[in-house]
Amino acid sequence: MSQYHIPVMADTCLQLLNLRAGGLYVDATLGGGGHALAMYQKQPEIRLYAFDQDTQAIDEARKVLADYDPVLINANFRQLRTALAYNKVKGIDGILFDLGVSSHQLDCTERGFSFDRDAPLDMRMDTGQAFSAAELVNSYDVQALSKIFKDYGEENAAGRIARAIDKERAKGEIRSTAQLARVIETVAGTGSKESLKTKVRIFQAIRIAVNDELGVLSYALSDAINLLNPGGRIVVMSYHSLEDRIVKNTFRMAATGCICPPAMIHCVCDHKKQLKILNTKPLSASETETKENTRSRSAKLRAAEKLMGEQ
Repeated sequence: MSQYHIPVMADTCLQLLNLRAGGLYVDATLGGGGHALAMYQKQPEIRLYAFDQDTQAIDEARKVLADYDPVLINANFRQLRTALAYNKVKGIDGILFDLGVSSHQLDCTERGFSFDRDAPLDMRMDTGQAFSAAELVNSYDVQALSKIFKDYGEENAAGRIARAIDKERAKGEIRSTAQLARVIETVAGTGSKESLKTKVRIFQAIRIAVNDELGVLSYALSDAINLLNPGGRIVVMSYHSLEDRIVKNTFRMAATGCICPPAMIHCVCDHKKQLKILNTKPLSASETETKENTRSRSAKLRAAEKLMGEQ
């Protein structure tokens, strides 16, 4: 089976989504359609809207879901509210986010997401987007690169690697993944586990920045919560500590009522509680699944339910 078709923690996602016949659901990260197919197999009588900014994913999902009738939307989930409104959808009964890069994107050499295959330095999830990893690496100054590596990769050698990139690009543009990996190795060394982790962190940081993954996530989560019908569920799987932190904090804020300082006698913030958190600690994949699907190892799943009325 293609890597496109291996949905992470599918049974847990379906249980938490609590699918109902006739309900309207959103798969915000369609990929090759693995989770969407599982949703239909669990409850064939749902209505499903599915988003993906990657045209290759949309094409693959169309084949996988050929026996069903989803509305496939080729767009980033930043456009969630707008695209659903265009389709005359005002409320939804559940939404699933499976964040990060797909196994297919990593395995597709020419997309440039992986450092262990030589390819153009690309990393765009939306191939129609103009801004690529090559432009970021070759145009951002040392301070900006260092901040990206530190903030998005949590890399201790961020400054040294940024300066090494600056030194290399003075000779000519850095255009390939292998070339960038060699530059990182001038700081991190080669052959060690720590060297490998450093390359993972730097490539991850660049990918997050190129696709504005964290900024888009905060925006989309807020829209999703507002779109949920009473009793509707939001389920989010993340694979990076920064993503999980955003999900946790967004859920926590939406599950909190008054946020006025304790000294205030009367509430003036008008902040209403919207969610009930279903699991206070993130759920992880089982040992069996992590052996069968390596992508599931770092998955953290959080879920919440829309309250019957803002409180």
